[in-house]
Amino acid sequence: RAELVQSPASIMRDNQMRIIEVSGSIDADATLSTVMKAVNEELANVDLPQGYNLYDAGVSKTLQEGRNTTALLLGLALFLVFVVMAVQYESLRNPVVIMLSVPFAAIGVAIGIQVAGLALSVPVWLGMIMLAGIVVNNAIILVEYIEILREQGLEKNHALVEAAKTRLRPILMTTLTTVVGMLPLAIGIGEGSEMLQPLAISIVSGLIFSMFVTLLLVPIIYNLFHRGDTQPVSEQSDLESVH
Repeated sequence: RAELVQSPASIMRDNQMRIIEVSGSIDADATLSTVMKAVNEELANVDLPQGYNLYDAGVSKTLQEGRNTTALLLGLALFLVFVVMAVQYESLRNPVVIMLSVPFAAIGVAIGIQVAGLALSVPVWLGMIMLAGIVVNNAIILVEYIEILREQGLEKNHALVEAAKTRLRPILMTTLTTVVGMLPLAIGIGEGSEMLQPLAISIVSGLIFSMFVTLLLVPIIYNLFHRGDTQPVSEQSDLESVH
C-alpha cells in the first residue's frame, strides 16, 4: 500500500554528512569575525537533539588560516628587511634601531581602528605589511644622515639634533603625500571602498603616529645603542687604525 509522507524537497550534504543550511545577510559595516563571534555566543545556549551538531562550513577555519598567513607574511617581510639592512650596514646595531620603530607604528594602527570602530581583519594586516616598509624607509633616512654627520666630525648629540631638524621636511613630505593619497579610500568614497577602507585607515593612522616615532623615538634609541660612542665616527676610525 502506498502512503503520502512529508520529505524534504532537496537533500544537502557536506563532508559526507546530511546538513540543514541556515543562512542570513549581515550589515555592510559588520565583519566576518564579529558576526561569527556573535553567532557562536548565541548558539552556545542552544540544546541540540542527540545525533545533531553545529557546523559553520569551515568559515572559522578559513578565517584563522587567513590571519595566520598574513601574520606570517608580516614577520617574513620584517625579517627580509632586517637581513638586507644588516648586510648593507655590516652591523646589527643600526638595523635594530631602525626595526624598533615598526612596533611603535602598530600603536597608531590600533588607535586608528579603535576610533573607526573596525575589527582586526585581513585588510588591516595587509595595511600593516605596507606600513612596515614605509616606516622603515623614514627611519633609514634619519639614521643614515646621523651617520653621515658623525663621519663629518660632528659629536653624537649634535648629530642627532641636526639630523632630526634636517630630515624633518623629507619625512613630512613622504608621510603627508601617502596620507593625503589614502584619505579618499580611508573616508570610504566610491563604490566598494568599504572592502579596502580598513587597509587605508591602518596606513593613515600608522603613518601619522610613526612620523612622531621616527623624529623623537629613533634618535633616543640610537643614543641608547651608541651610548659609549661619544666621539665622532671619523675619530673612532682613526683611533682603530692607530691601534
